[in-house]
Amino acid sequence: MINREITDAYPWLGDDDTEWWMIHTTNPDGRPYVYAMPACTFENLAVEYGFEPDDIDTLLDVAIHQFHIPEPSMRRNHADDPAAGKGLLRKGAPVHLGNADSTAQARTAHLERIAWVKEKLVRVTVPERGQRRTVASGLDRAAVDAVEVDPHERLAALKATYKPDKSRMADTRNALSMLLGRPV
Repeated sequence: MINREITDAYPWLGDDDTEWWMIHTTNPDGRPYVYAMPACTFENLAVEYGFEPDDIDTLLDVAIHQFHIPEPSMRRNHADDPAAGKGLLRKGAPVHLGNADSTAQARTAHLERIAWVKEKLVRVTVPERGQRRTVASGLDRAAVDAVEVDPHERLAALKATYKPDKSRMADTRNALSMLLGRPV
């Protein structure tokens, strides 16, 4: 299993005005790894799986770790799917968002996979205060500085920017319900 430590966290505005959350981590061997997530990821997870929309800690934990889940709808992943191993099947296939009977069933299957990822593949943690690599501000965004960074503070500042939009979530819920053919 790989333990990745968060070294920096900050918002990023893409060229198309999409807001992103950039979470920089470091592997045990020192190699960097970056999680880039559109800010809408958290509202979408709340809608898709029925998570509490204001629980940014759970939403962020799920968002980061779900990157490592083998796609459950692909046949080649069925035999090793952790949710299927716990009996979460629908018509012989592992339960996932697209085939679940309910949001609660989809959430249960997704959380089984998240737990498996954290046990077997990757665990992302926030380390103690120390010298960290950070992206330099200003025009030269490719430059990297080594400065004193408290990852807890950086992550807390980023999480403080999250304000779920109930109207946008309602629109997402309606669209997803129509797409899935069941209430979300």
